[in-house]
Amino acid sequence: MRSELVTFSTSDGIVIVGDWYPSHGSRFALLLHMMPATKESWRTLAEQLVMAGYSCLAIDLRGHGESNMSGALNYRSFSDADHLASLLDVEAAFDWMSTKGADASNTVAIGASIGANLAINFVVSSGLPCAVALSPGLDYHGVTTEPSMHAMRPGQRMILIASDDDPESLASIQTLHAAKPTQTLLLETHGLGHGTWMFEKDPALIRTVISAISPLS
Repeated sequence: MRSELVTFSTSDGIVIVGDWYPSHGSRFALLLHMMPATKESWRTLAEQLVMAGYSCLAIDLRGHGESNMSGALNYRSFSDADHLASLLDVEAAFDWMSTKGADASNTVAIGASIGANLAINFVVSSGLPCAVALSPGLDYHGVTTEPSMHAMRPGQRMILIASDDDPESLASIQTLHAAKPTQTLLLETHGLGHGTWMFEKDPALIRTVISAISPLS
């Protein structure tokens, strides 16, 4: 399955590069990678989401992959404020998706590691129905999650996934679940590692994620 390379600019002037996977369905997924990783880390999930009727946009966050402003940006030198500004990348990505029919009722955000933290924050601030958070943390380089969990709106859902061999992330999803137990689905896996690496070790987890989000978007 071929994706289309797309570009757009954030409100602070950063050019973001993404892979667009169109489908014939009317649902959308915004995919936010972990660090260090790039948009390509989502290809297997995106292809299966397309088959399930989701059009997907996987972006390179600022300073990663092709979103490097011709080499001027590198996440390795980012401050916490720079990482927090990645929320502007997510906002710009959703604005671009809105030109394809995405809106706050038919779009989910899926993120891994720091991308999971960004997904949680964006879903709560934008009113999207659901986030899938693979190996989130309570504070990744200044991108926190507990305040957003406490600010969840009625009807919003968070799907929180971590593996027992990633103890910090496992503890984080337990804390986040405790903040909103009736609005979160807690999935504790075994021996699968961190972030999107979990899909590589257990491809069946992809089907679990798609089944979990399908009633919510």
